[in-house]
Amino acid sequence: MSDELFPEARSAEILGELSAWTSVADILIAARILEERTVPGDRPESLLLMPLEHPEPAFGQIFAILLGHLMNGYVVPYQKIAVCRALDPQVTEATGTTLQSLHFRPTVHVGIIPKMQNKSAFFIQDHPAVIQLLQSPLRCLMSLYLDKYEFSKSLHNSVFEAEQQTGGRPRIFHRPYADGCLPSIIEAACFYALGLEVGTQFASPGQPNIDFAYRAVNIQTLPPVDPVVLGKAFQASQRMLDALR
Repeated sequence: MSDELFPEARSAEILGELSAWTSVADILIAARILEERTVPGDRPESLLLMPLEHPEPAFGQIFAILLGHLMNGYVVPYQKIAVCRALDPQVTEATGTTLQSLHFRPTVHVGIIPKMQNKSAFFIQDHPAVIQLLQSPLRCLMSLYLDKYEFSKSLHNSVFEAEQQTGGRPRIFHRPYADGCLPSIIEAACFYALGLEVGTQFASPGQPNIDFAYRAVNIQTLPPVDPVVLGKAFQASQRMLDALR
C-alpha cells in the first residue's frame, strides 16, 4: 500500500474507530477472564475464525492489511472500562489499568475450515480476554470490508471487460461521497489494491470543477480555493435541499 495515500499513523487511527464496537458486556467478561473468576455463560476462547468469503488471494491480502492497521489502532474504550467498574465493583483498579494498556498482537495464519466446505479463513489467536474484546470489532471490520470489496471488485471487472472488448482502460476514481473515514478508507484500500484510481486527480491548479454527485456537491480543485467556486457549490447544495421539500 502507498505510504502517501495510506499513512501508517492515520490509517491506524481510522481503523481504531472500530474500538467502539467493543461492548460493555465484552469488557466485563474480559475483566473476569483476567481476574480468573469467570461465571457460567462466559466462554473464554483463544481462537477466532474469520472465514474468507472470496477465494481469490487479493481478498485475503487486503483484509490482512486492514487487520494490521486495526492491530496498531485498537484501544479498549476507557469510558466503558469506567462503566464496567461501576457495574461490577469486583473489577479492580489494576484490571482496569491492564485493560486500558492492552494491545492486540495476535498470531494470525490462513487455514481451512473442514466444517465449512473447506473454506479458507483467518485463524486469529490471542489471550482469551483479547479475543473477547476484539470479536465484535473484527466482525464489524469483515462486514464493512466484504461490502466494499464486492463493490470495488465489480468495478474492477467492468474495467477488465472494457479493456478486452475495446482495448481501452476506463479510469474509475474512488469517490467516498458523504461516508465517514472508516468506510471510506476501507473502500479506498480495495480500489488501490484492485488497480482502480485513488487520490485527488479531478482538477489541476486554475481549473476548478464542481461535481454534482449523488448525496453531495464535491468541489474538485487545489488550494487556494476560489470563494466564487465555494459560493456556487453552496448554491447548488441549497437547490438540492429545496428539491427534496
